[in-house]
Amino acid sequence: MDEVFVGRQPIYDRDGKTYAYELLFRARNEASARFESGDAATYEVFQNILMDIGLHRLVGDRLAFINLTRPFLMGSVTDALPTQRVVLELLEDIEIDDEVVAAVQSLRERGYVIALDDYIYHENHVPLLKLASIVKIDLKSLTPAQLREHVRQLEPYKLKLLAEKVETLEEYETCLSLGFDYFQGYYLSRPTVIHGQRMPTSRLAVVDLIKNLYLPELQTKDLEAHISRDVSLSYHLLRFTNSAFYGTSRSIESIRHAIVYLGQDAIRNWIMIMTLRSLQEGQSEHLTTSLVRARMAQRLAETTSLEKVDSFFTVGLFSNLEHFLQIPMEHVLQELPLSTEVNAALLHYEGPMGEALRCAVAFESEHPSGTRRFRNLDETQIGRLYLESLAWAHDFDTAPST
Repeated sequence: MDEVFVGRQPIYDRDGKTYAYELLFRARNEASARFESGDAATYEVFQNILMDIGLHRLVGDRLAFINLTRPFLMGSVTDALPTQRVVLELLEDIEIDDEVVAAVQSLRERGYVIALDDYIYHENHVPLLKLASIVKIDLKSLTPAQLREHVRQLEPYKLKLLAEKVETLEEYETCLSLGFDYFQGYYLSRPTVIHGQRMPTSRLAVVDLIKNLYLPELQTKDLEAHISRDVSLSYHLLRFTNSAFYGTSRSIESIRHAIVYLGQDAIRNWIMIMTLRSLQEGQSEHLTTSLVRARMAQRLAETTSLEKVDSFFTVGLFSNLEHFLQIPMEHVLQELPLSTEVNAALLHYEGPMGEALRCAVAFESEHPSGTRRFRNLDETQIGRLYLESLAWAHDFDTAPST
């Protein structure tokens, strides 16, 4: 997979705390940017945020300032950005006309915070000043007298002022005294570069699928609609639930019936198994390992009367996800709506789910270890459950589903 890069420079408040990060285009691991067009740079940053590196890894719980060129302002790609996590910066070279004002108005109505970048005051800008929340002023483009005049002219609009390119203590103190709210520049912190890896399209689709399938508020009708949109998936689900593997006493003839019969969690896990199977690319051992871990964790929970047995299954199934997606587990989980309990189990073997996963993984080693235990179960019971899980995984993988 190709490496991708995003520059990140902190923006501080008056107390010296990090308020946000501006995300900057980088073609490689370098401090400065080299690009042929602003549109291309903006597209690259958007793709890295939405698909490759992820917003959480880039800014954590802080805001992200993102530059918009005119095509991105007029388009719909911004809809993919969460309104509560980003500030959209209008670049200074955007020609202000009725179309631009209407587009900014629409963004504002949809809940986005608007900033004006490298701002130089002009009376024609009044419509945008009424819509913006933040104005960024480049200290290198104004004399001290012009800077004070800009602060005076902008005061009636009740905007937050951000001083950028703050490169000396004197400049910082001047902006503090003038009432600036936020500060950005080399005096405070230089940009750093965050790198990640670009996943192939098929793997991006898997991450998007998991996001949708594991939303806490997912309803049966939503799950039914998702499956029904895929003719192949619908066929395989009905064929599978009517197979000897489940031994149903009567025919299951609809997607809704299958969901009710198996349960939402089981259906979600089944869809994920089918999806991971499509990503194997000749590495069937990864899917087999995942199935054994999933069933083993589930059976350990059932045998010891623990709750959320399907979540135990999910932990085992997802424990090999980094091999399928070819990115580190912590990066995968940052983008998925899984519970804290599931994340802790997958990352650190914590909690009952993590203990069950550790026990299942221990059986993959040729040398027995003390981790082949779970709660009050003896070694014979646990060994029997592992053999059952191996047989289950084999039967599942050979059941009619493709």
